[in-house]
Amino acid sequence: MEQQINEILVQLEAALRGKKTVVPVLAQILGLLEGRAIGLWCCGNNILRQVGFHAVKEMDVEIRKQFAEFTREVPLENTGLGIVKAIVEKIPATGTLHGEKSGLEGSSEWLRKFEAQQSYAVPIFEGNQVVGVLAISTRCIHQVGDPEWETLTKIAAGIGKKKILGMF
Repeated sequence: MEQQINEILVQLEAALRGKKTVVPVLAQILGLLEGRAIGLWCCGNNILRQVGFHAVKEMDVEIRKQFAEFTREVPLENTGLGIVKAIVEKIPATGTLHGEKSGLEGSSEWLRKFEAQQSYAVPIFEGNQVVGVLAISTRCIHQVGDPEWETLTKIAAGIGKKKILGMF
């Protein structure tokens, strides 16, 4: 798994340095973790800006377009989304279909539309500063410590260590 994570990080860095789309790399991560949708956002000026988003082909095209547009730029005041909560609280945020329990009502709505059960948003740190977030939604319920979540966490940590979001 470590080899796959390293390859993903090399490909992601090459895409960002070359000012190319990161979607093929996100698609690779999505397949590896058997997810429904995945996205990468950078953070600055109290806004999350989408770097890339990818969803499985069987997902409704309109839903994919709506989410991509809705999350193109997200104000950090929109704390009903896991991607924002992860940035604001500086810890991973887990969304479920029960938004009233997690406080992530916005994420719950999208999970329903994605036909997913859970989302996991991991903040990306460059040193002590949060610079972005990597998030995935899945049909499976995972716990922190499960291989899927650990893999996503390692990828997010690698992005921060390489300081590749600062290029975007």
